[in-house]
Amino acid sequence: MKALARFLWVFLLKAQRLTMLVGICLATTAVFIEVIMRYVFKAPFVGIEELAAYSAFWIYFIGGAYGAYERSHIKAELTHLIFGNSLSYAKARAMTSLVSFCAAAYAVPWAYEYFVWGIVRREQSSSTFLGSTYPVVIFQTSILVGLSLMSFYFFVEFVQWLDVIFVKKAIPEEMLSSRKEIESWI
Repeated sequence: MKALARFLWVFLLKAQRLTMLVGICLATTAVFIEVIMRYVFKAPFVGIEELAAYSAFWIYFIGGAYGAYERSHIKAELTHLIFGNSLSYAKARAMTSLVSFCAAAYAVPWAYEYFVWGIVRREQSSSTFLGSTYPVVIFQTSILVGLSLMSFYFFVEFVQWLDVIFVKKAIPEEMLSSRKEIESWI
């Protein structure tokens, strides 16, 4: 069971990394093509800006989820200066993880409703890039997936802090910094 959980954990991380890589390559290539077409050939490529912007949605939301996994998301933390002993510090960090989880989880139902609304409406992109329009729900999905993953990682962090508070009583060194990278980038 532990091997399966480890496999799924690593698979999820690699899928996020691959998604970010593809999104970055797609958005960068789209912007590069648009610049060349617009300023060199004086003929803008209709719809490519939309593709770059929608790719950025995946980059932002999956990147946010990956930041939550790494514990490197944007935060202003002074708890290490305020709390002298490790138990008080662990309790404060558990509380911040719980608040982060609740905030992300609170937005998940809205993201789900937006996703369902996109499916029901069958909204298509306004451009005909690559000869056809494409469903906008592909990009709306990034919001749901990203927020769900953020919620999951914040919950995992919360449980880890509870483990420190109620079981270990000493804070492991890896809990005090960003998570270490997994074996391979993808």
